[in-house]
Amino acid sequence: MKRLFAALLSMGLLTLACSDTSEVSQVELDPTDIQLVNRLIPFDDCESVLAHIKKEATERVGPYGLDNTGFPIWTFGPEGVLRSEIAVMDSAAVTMAVEESASYGSDSGSTSSGSSGNVEFTGTNVQELGVDEPDIIKTDGERILAINAGVLSHFAVNGGNGSLTSQIPIGDDFYGYELFIHDDKAFLFANGGGYSILPEIKGGLEEEAGLIGGFYQPQTRIIEIDLSDPFNLQIASEMTINGNYLSARLVGSTIRMAVNSAPNQLEWVYPSNPGSEERATRFNKELIQETTIQDWVPSFQLATNDLTETGQLIPCDKLHKPNAFSGFDVLSVLSFDINSGLTSGDGVAVLASGQTVYSSLDRFFIATTKWVDVDISEDDFPTWTESYTTDVHGFSISLDSPAEYVASGSVDGTLLNQFSMDEHDGYLRIVTTTGSPWSEQNRSESQLIVMEEQGKSLVQVGQVGGLGKGESLYSVRLLDDVGFAVTFRQIDPFYVIDLSDPINPEVVGELKIPGFSTYLHPVDDNIVLGIGQNADDQGRVLGLKVSSFDVSDPSNPIETSTWVLDNANSVAEYDHRAFQIRDRVAVLPVQNFSNSEQNGAVLLEVSDDGELQETGFVSHKTGDDKKRTDCEVLDTEILIGTDLEFLAEEEWNEGYGVHIQLCESSDTGGYGSDYCDVIPVEQLDDYFGSIADDLIEIIGAAPTDRLEQCWPQGVRWDLQIQRSLFINDSLWTMSVSRLQSNDVSDSNDPSQLPVISIIPIPN
Repeated sequence: MKRLFAALLSMGLLTLACSDTSEVSQVELDPTDIQLVNRLIPFDDCESVLAHIKKEATERVGPYGLDNTGFPIWTFGPEGVLRSEIAVMDSAAVTMAVEESASYGSDSGSTSSGSSGNVEFTGTNVQELGVDEPDIIKTDGERILAINAGVLSHFAVNGGNGSLTSQIPIGDDFYGYELFIHDDKAFLFANGGGYSILPEIKGGLEEEAGLIGGFYQPQTRIIEIDLSDPFNLQIASEMTINGNYLSARLVGSTIRMAVNSAPNQLEWVYPSNPGSEERATRFNKELIQETTIQDWVPSFQLATNDLTETGQLIPCDKLHKPNAFSGFDVLSVLSFDINSGLTSGDGVAVLASGQTVYSSLDRFFIATTKWVDVDISEDDFPTWTESYTTDVHGFSISLDSPAEYVASGSVDGTLLNQFSMDEHDGYLRIVTTTGSPWSEQNRSESQLIVMEEQGKSLVQVGQVGGLGKGESLYSVRLLDDVGFAVTFRQIDPFYVIDLSDPINPEVVGELKIPGFSTYLHPVDDNIVLGIGQNADDQGRVLGLKVSSFDVSDPSNPIETSTWVLDNANSVAEYDHRAFQIRDRVAVLPVQNFSNSEQNGAVLLEVSDDGELQETGFVSHKTGDDKKRTDCEVLDTEILIGTDLEFLAEEEWNEGYGVHIQLCESSDTGGYGSDYCDVIPVEQLDDYFGSIADDLIEIIGAAPTDRLEQCWPQGVRWDLQIQRSLFINDSLWTMSVSRLQSNDVSDSNDPSQLPVISIIPIPN
């Protein structure tokens, strides 16, 4: 229910941002309220923090609260209808809701690898070598840890003959779990929260109508797992933080993570009619003056063994303010030494919001898109969508000290994902898109901007534009002195950008081909792989496509080879961690919507000159998946001539592959991968009324038995491969229901690889 409510809330936010709000009185928001961030100023103490926030909030509060802070009050009417009393919100919150509902993760990167003794293995596919990223599966070559359905599982590798050694429930009240492992510890991160009821709605329409006020309060959860005993995993400590978990990075044994926290909801006073708006505004200003620091900055609760610690997440002297108002959210960067266990995070923060995280070995950047004018009409929408900017905040992350704020800046447009940012030789390179990609005027355009730290500011020192005019940006990859970008509308322009002179970046090559790549992966200095979708000349998508680009001549990029699978896609298109490569053999999950036999993972070898050759295929569908049951499958022909004859009709059975089975209480039931509706015999009269007794007599059912009506599922989504790892001569693949070891010692046969071991993952 919590997940369902979160989804409904996100939909509500989207509806709120785009709907006609003319009937709701609003606070007029001066466009100067949201300005570009050039530098940040540290606070001295909590008194100065509170004084600053009270001043800003008092200037902006109205009869319906702080309209532009991104945390509206939601109310439920007598019939349970969700509605909002505030019609203006920070558009960054809308963007975050869209990104969270669309997909978890959005692009790809380089492969981190390692060795443990004589074990050679690949780790998570990451953007920067040496900067690990959290994922749903991790290995050190000797063990594999995987998160699935609120359970953390520990597997022993055993040379490919793996086994499940231990599981520990971590709860399903949070979602999006991902983890790091290091030595005998694992750190897990997740988002969650719930709907909080306000104790009282004071006056106005809500009190008269008997409405209940409340708000959704996001929370971040961090769990420390003790891995010292692989047969008995233990939760060593856990912490909850008020706010949204954005992402984390691991360098050495040091974790940096980002959390975006909105203020606590205040009990605003609402007017009962337009004539009382001035009075409500006056009361709300008084309410702001009564607030404490705890109402505005995030708190945490840390539980270790029998001890519980609560407090303010960020010390006030570690909180910075922009030189221009940038909202009331607190963007925190926390630092943990994984060897020392979970602590309060030794954090630093900015009074601003954050969305996209990128990290190099010594810099941690967080960016957020902001809209200049949030009080718009539908007629103004095209203009509004061309006027957005993105603020970027940078933090230093040396290995032996907590993160420290270093500089901020702003660029026009919005980012695609984390791969839109890259730091090299002291310069931050950012690819943004301006204009409206969905506008009929086709005014969208992407650009690359180079920024340099000058004092506490990120200052633009170089720029090149003209990327994909009138097109959408689909992928970016920036690598030392060269960059690549893909845009798409009907064809795919693949751009090569010379970054050797940061002051004068230059687009030096362009290739136009059908389709587009959403994931770019460098194989070597000359070959870049693109994974995305094939398309015809009109831009109609046809299916999965892997392209090999020869960029040895940057001025003349060439598509040297392609591999296509019609009516298919891959998780790797939008989640870089699903891609894997070792020794020029790439692995990516595939899902074919027209042929279930082609659901699994494909192995593609990339030759030195860029030719692609399929060398193997992995499937999680085996003979064990054949349909079988321990129940009695009924011959429905016995119902012909009775009032239950409709159950024997072809459209109920052979036509759709539906069948009915009678199960005793001790039977496991089920029928292969089919979905089965379960009806206890004692409840048959609820379904069949007066003819239920006849059915019971005909089939000879006992009162404790049950009927199961089973429907073919078609594609087994629980067997769709999500991740892969190389460990010595084994390729490990993971789906929701299975961890499988596959033999790649001689993978030159495009048919299915030999299976070494199959380990079911109990949920």
